[in-house]
Amino acid sequence: MSLACEIFIIFYFKKNLIRNLVMDKLKSNWLNYIGFTLLLLGFWIAVSGTFDLPQLVVGLVSAAFVVYFNRTLLITSQERPAVTLKNVLWLTGYILVLVKEIFIANFQIAWLVLHPKMPIYPNLVSVEVDLETTGSRTLFGNSITMCPGTLTVLADEKDYLVHALTKESGIAIQDWHLMTRLKEMEGDK
Repeated sequence: MSLACEIFIIFYFKKNLIRNLVMDKLKSNWLNYIGFTLLLLGFWIAVSGTFDLPQLVVGLVSAAFVVYFNRTLLITSQERPAVTLKNVLWLTGYILVLVKEIFIANFQIAWLVLHPKMPIYPNLVSVEVDLETTGSRTLFGNSITMCPGTLTVLADEKDYLVHALTKESGIAIQDWHLMTRLKEMEGDK
C-alpha cells in the first residue's frame, strides 16, 4: 500500500472519530442544557404562580439565558448520577428526611433562644466525611448548613469544619444519619 493511501486512511478515520466524539459531546451537552432550562422554567412557574403565555415566554427566555451564560458551571451528565426512577425516589426520600430534620432543628433553636438561661455553647467541630463523589459531599455540606444551628464553615475533601450552636448538636453531627443515607446511595451505583 502506498504511503499516500495510508495517510489518507489514517486521516479519514481520525477525522471521523474526532467528529463522532465531538457530536456525541454536543448532543450530551444540549440535552443537559435543555434539562436545566426546563428545571429553571419549572421553578419560574412555581414562583410566578401563573400559566399566562407572556409569563411562560419570559420565564423560558430567562431560563435559557441563565443556562447559556452559566454553561461552564453546569454539572455535566458524566458528573451526576443517571436520572432513574430509583434515584428520583431516593432523592425525594432524602429531601423529606432533610425537611423533617430542619423542622426539628427549628424547634430546638427556638427552645434554646427562648430558654431563660440560654444554654448556647458555640463550637467548631471537625467532621470526617466518608463520601466518594463530589455531589454527595456537596449535598451533605449543604444539608448541614440548611439545618438551623449548624453551618459548614470549611469543606475539604474528607474533613468538614462545622459550626454548631450547642455541644450536643456538634457531637450529633459527627454521625448524622443523612451521611449514612448518602453512603448507601453511593454503594448502590
